[in-house]
Amino acid sequence: MQFVASHDVTAGDVARAAQLTTRWTDILQSALVVVILTAILSQVIYAFWLYLRAVADSPTNLADLLRFDRGGIDDTVFAWLSIIVTLGLPIFLFFAGRTLAEAIWPTWRVRRLIQHSKVIGPTTYTVSDEGARAARAEGAEVFLPWSSFDGMRSDAEIAALTRKGRLLFFVPLAAFGSERDAVLAHISSRVPMAKKRAY
Repeated sequence: MQFVASHDVTAGDVARAAQLTTRWTDILQSALVVVILTAILSQVIYAFWLYLRAVADSPTNLADLLRFDRGGIDDTVFAWLSIIVTLGLPIFLFFAGRTLAEAIWPTWRVRRLIQHSKVIGPTTYTVSDEGARAARAEGAEVFLPWSSFDGMRSDAEIAALTRKGRLLFFVPLAAFGSERDAVLAHISSRVPMAKKRAY
C-alpha cells in the first residue's frame, strides 16, 4: 500500500512536530541548569559584595591590587578572574534560561533556527510498506525505513516519528485529505509505541 501527497512545509509544521515530541527530561534538565547557575551567581555576587565591603575603607588598596602594584601576582590574577567570572555568569544564565524556555515551548527554537532552512518548502511525502519518504521540489530526498523509528506521536495534523524520543521525521497528515485516517493507521501499524495527543 502506498500513499502520496504534496505539502508546502512551513516552520509551523516543524514546530508542531517538535512540540509533539517534547520530553519532560529535557525540560527538567534545563530547569536544573538554570537553578544551579542562579545559585552559583548568587553566591559569587555575595562573595564579591563581601570583598568590596572589605576594601571599601581603603579603595587605594583595591586599585593597587588590580594594577598589580600590591600583593602577589597570584592575588591579582585571582582578583581579576573573580571579576570576569562574576560579569560572565549572567550571560550563561541568560542562555540557560533561553534553553529552558525553548524546552518548554520548542516552537520558539524551531522558528528561530529554520526560518531560512532547506527543510521548509514544497515537499512530496510518500508513505509505503517500506517506510516514509520526503522529496523536496529542489530535488533533495529523504527515505527512512520503518525500522528507523521506535515511536510516534500524532495529532490531527502531524505524525511525528521518533527514535529514542528524538524527532527524526514527520508526516503532515492534513496533506493526505480524506486518506488521513488511513495514513495514520498505516503508520501506527508499522511503528511501535504510537501515541496520539489531542490538540
